[in-house]
Amino acid sequence: NFDRIAWRGLLAVDFILKMTRERRPYELKKGEHDKVFWESVDRVSGSIINDEDIFDVLEEIRNKMNAIPIDDSVRKPLIGIVGEVFVRTNAFSNNNIVHEVERLGGEALLPPFTEWIMYTNFTRKRGNLVNKDYKSYFVTWIKDRVQKKDEHRMMDIFKGYVRNLHEPSTEEVIDLGLPYIHDSFEGEAILSVGKAIDFVDRGASGIINAMPFTCMPGTVVAAVMKRVRRDFDNVPFLNMAYDGLEQSNTVTRLEAFMYQAAQFDRRRKGEEPVKLKAAA
Repeated sequence: NFDRIAWRGLLAVDFILKMTRERRPYELKKGEHDKVFWESVDRVSGSIINDEDIFDVLEEIRNKMNAIPIDDSVRKPLIGIVGEVFVRTNAFSNNNIVHEVERLGGEALLPPFTEWIMYTNFTRKRGNLVNKDYKSYFVTWIKDRVQKKDEHRMMDIFKGYVRNLHEPSTEEVIDLGLPYIHDSFEGEAILSVGKAIDFVDRGASGIINAMPFTCMPGTVVAAVMKRVRRDFDNVPFLNMAYDGLEQSNTVTRLEAFMYQAAQFDRRRKGEEPVKLKAAA
């Protein structure tokens, strides 16, 4: 039963993160959502240890987070963050890029961590069919169905509370990326390209590719995104490579990107772009 317990724990934190990222940029008292988020992670961990019903616990967490006052009457530019699954997710590895995006006036949108697990199910099933290993295919198919059932059950808890709740299937993400990269090149590359397109379709005004320094899939994404940008109204794109050190030009690059994203967001909404004042 370990696999399913771990899966439910990962799903729970993914959904809590979704709700946190959508509400935190608009909180009236800074720090409230971070406080409740870490309390919620401890609560989920405790529920697993004590064998509590994690679905009841998530309803409790949802209500607690929803009670935090926010003012989202003016929506901020939506910034999609794709890339290598660990680097884009781990705040230490990416120099806290989500908080930086929020500090500079944006709202961050990330793929869930569990996207990678669903993708490995997809590639495993495909490999099983190629090798005619139908027994392993059937086992993975059953596992995949059970995981999706848990996902949909948790999704129902957050309906009406999270705007970007639904995630496209692995097959749908791959289909979005196929015009730019073939799915036989397995790994984060096609997921990042497909997810970037999905984010732009959802209203993202900029895309950030977070990757480890010299990462091959990340470098491929950076190259392919030049074509994607041409096809999607030249949406702002920023490639961020991390090597474990703070770089002096990171903040400057991010500030310039966020300005471009804000201008793109205004054009998309039919508003006049803000003009820069000439230097004295």
